[in-house]
Amino acid sequence: MRIKFLTYFYEMKGVLNMEDKQIKNFIHNELSNFNFKMYTKGTRYLEESIYICIKEDNAIDNLTKNVFQRIALKHNEKSYLSVKWCIEQVLKTMYNNTKMDVICNYFNIDENLKPSLKFIIYTISCKYKNQNKNL
Repeated sequence: MRIKFLTYFYEMKGVLNMEDKQIKNFIHNELSNFNFKMYTKGTRYLEESIYICIKEDNAIDNLTKNVFQRIALKHNEKSYLSVKWCIEQVLKTMYNNTKMDVICNYFNIDENLKPSLKFIIYTISCKYKNQNKNL
């Protein structure tokens, strides 16, 4: 419990070690495959959601409790619902601005499907963990 608190404390203060910087760069590069507006609050919240899920294996089990509430607290949002709404809006924009074949190829899904928020986070988290499991 103390380690999680210290990790969260350092995240709040903006203190990152090399591994954390590597993770954040990886997430940013992966999201660059799609037409996100990278300067928006929703994209920043999505990046933070993926980061938390990479750092903590069980976080993805309950995004509301384990991820969105932490992000809301960090950014002084009134509710986790604000965080979720911002991410959902940026995903809608990404779906409209990215070619469907790019999305389908990256996530290995059929042409007429759009990946859910949880599936996007899960896929990028797994991709990072698979690339770095030998380190």
